[in-house]
Amino acid sequence: MSRQKIIIVLLSVVFIIGIVILINSIGEAEPDFLQTLDENPESFERDISDISYQTSILADTTSIFQPAQIRINNNLTYVNDFADFTIYEYDHEGNQKRKLTTTRGRGPGEILHLTDFDIKDDIIYIADSQSMRVTSYSIETGENIHTFSLENRPMRITCLQDGFIVQWLGNDLLFSKFDYEGNEIHQFGEIVEDQYRHQMSLDGTIRSNRDDRFVYIPFYSSLIYHFESNGELINILKAPDGVHFPFTRREGATAFAPDFSYMRDGYLDENDNLYVFTRIPEDENESSNESLIAYLDKYNLRTAEYLESVRLYDHYTSVMYNTYENTIYASDFEKSFLFQLNQDF
Repeated sequence: MSRQKIIIVLLSVVFIIGIVILINSIGEAEPDFLQTLDENPESFERDISDISYQTSILADTTSIFQPAQIRINNNLTYVNDFADFTIYEYDHEGNQKRKLTTTRGRGPGEILHLTDFDIKDDIIYIADSQSMRVTSYSIETGENIHTFSLENRPMRITCLQDGFIVQWLGNDLLFSKFDYEGNEIHQFGEIVEDQYRHQMSLDGTIRSNRDDRFVYIPFYSSLIYHFESNGELINILKAPDGVHFPFTRREGATAFAPDFSYMRDGYLDENDNLYVFTRIPEDENESSNESLIAYLDKYNLRTAEYLESVRLYDHYTSVMYNTYENTIYASDFEKSFLFQLNQDF
């Protein structure tokens, strides 16, 4: 074989190998998440699971006057007492392990109005809307670690691997990301037009996967927004109720939130499933002559799809699903409950 033919053969082999590498690289470059960005809510029926559960009072909560928010971290449950902003830690059997008592006031480490909290690496981060600060404590010792003063009122907070996300009340953009030294990295989150005027309609909750993504779950709309930590919108999931964002009602200089609220809370598991507690407004329950209705709705973030629901026959202020123990924790302003499911949800 001549030298020229050998070169041609070698070039052909290289070309074929290049084509194969290109095809494989295109396949690997496919997005991990289905990009569903249609912002029009739809009303559809829930798929009610036939999972049954046993209900009991969560142990050792008699000292809590107004159990409000519930959070789960490392298979431990944290309950906020809205009466004095004390936060209690429980193991999976309901045994109280720790108690963090915050001090009311405006000084370093003191709290005026706790609107949300999250936990990372045994440190609790508290959004204080009245003092316009984020304050962090050691759960084990109760020691104040940081007090970050902010330019606006933080309503919600959730922790990522490299920083925390704050949801604002009174800002042109809905979110800001901070590092754990309190430095603002960037602002993002334009959800509706004329957002500043309708900010009270954008109240909701935010929950993260503890790593690089978080979700925003509005109280007044049947859409769930899934974000990267850099603020990029991954996809939008549709909730069953089909409710559109309402406008904030204004009378002169005073703004009022919508008259109804689909109270929603959420939890992300390690398999990119999202569990959202949805409390149907009482006026809708009364019109249908049914008992109070609430649901724990399950979604998949990768496919941006609603999957199924478990029906709860009461209203709560917060509900969390512990996937490790197959347990639902729920609280209202009087007591806390534990629901033990008879199978995986």
